Amino acid sequence: MYLLLNKYAASGNAEKKWGQIKDVINQKFDNLNVIELNNHILMEEVIKEAIEKGDKNFIIAGGDGTINYFINKLIPVLNENEIKDIKIGFLGIGSSNDFCKPFSPEIFINGIPCKINFDKAQLRDVGVIKYKSGKQFLHKFFLLNASVGVTAEANNNFNNPDLILRFLKKHSTSMGILYAALKTILTYRNFETKITFNSYETYSFSVSNLSIMKNPHFSGNLSYPSEVDYQNGLYNIYLAYSMNKFDLIKLLKSLSWKVFPKNEKTKCCRTPKIRIMSDVNFKIEFDGEVITTNDAEFSILKEYLKICIN
Repeated sequence: MYLLLNKYAASGNAEKKWGQIKDVINQKFDNLNVIELNNHILMEEVIKEAIEKGDKNFIIAGGDGTINYFINKLIPVLNENEIKDIKIGFLGIGSSNDFCKPFSPEIFINGIPCKINFDKAQLRDVGVIKYKSGKQFLHKFFLLNASVGVTAEANNNFNNPDLILRFLKKHSTSMGILYAALKTILTYRNFETKITFNSYETYSFSVSNLSIMKNPHFSGNLSYPSEVDYQNGLYNIYLAYSMNKFDLIKLLKSLSWKVFPKNEKTKCCRTPKIRIMSDVNFKIEFDGEVITTNDAEFSILKEYLKICIN
C-alpha cells in the first residue's frame, strides 16, 4: 500500500500532525510505502509504479487540496475499468479537512480524523469541471464542492496570504478563514453571468456567490443545510446574487449556523449539470484549489471512485 504524505499541508503544521499518528498507521498496515510529496515527485509516475506492483490502495495524508491533487493526476492516467479497482483512504492532517466531515468520534486517531477502513470503501460521484483556457477546454475533477464568486476569491486569498493571514494560518485556521472572508467581502464586486441549468434553462445573474456542492461543509465551520449524498448524481446548488457587502456578511454569519437564507437574492436547486459563462474572467474554487476562466461547465461522473467511508 502507498501512503502519499504532504508534510507542507496546514501551513507546514502537517508534519507535526503526522507525528501524532505515524506509529499507529505503520502498525496498522504492513509494508506501507510512504512517499513524501515534493516538487521532485511526479505523481503520475508514482501511480503507475503502484499499479504495476499490484498496489491499488492509496492513503492520502494531507489536506483537501492534497487529495484533490491526487485525483486530478489519477483519473487522466487510468481507464474506467482500472479506476474501479482503486481504493482511496485519507488522513486529515490539513487545515480544514472537509473531506472527513461531518466528523464522527470513531474516525479519530490521536486527535486526527482518518478514513482508512478499506473494507468499507464505497463508489462515490466525482465532480467534473470542463473550463475554457485560452482557445481550448481543459478538465479538472473534485470530490467535495466548488464555488464561483466571493468564496472562490476568499479561497484564492487564503492560498496567497498576506503577512497577517500567514500568521493566522499558522496559529488558528478558523481565524485565518474568517480574516480571508471579511477581507474579500470588503473588496468584492458582483459580476454578470449567464447560468444554464441542466443544459436547457438559461438565466442572467449578477453573481455574488455560487456554490456547487456534494458535501455541504466548506471553509472550516461553514456549512450549507443539505445532507451529504455522494451517490445521487446531483449537485446541490446555492446561488446568491445582487448582494451588497452587508448582505454578504449576513450570509457568512448564516452559513456559520448551517442556514442558507431564502429571499429575493438567493436561489437553490439540484441539478446534474450547470454551466457558467461571463464576458469577464472569474475564479473557480474546487476543493481548495483555484483556476480562472470565463466559461465552465460542471457535470458528474456517477459512482466513479471508491473512497473509504470511515
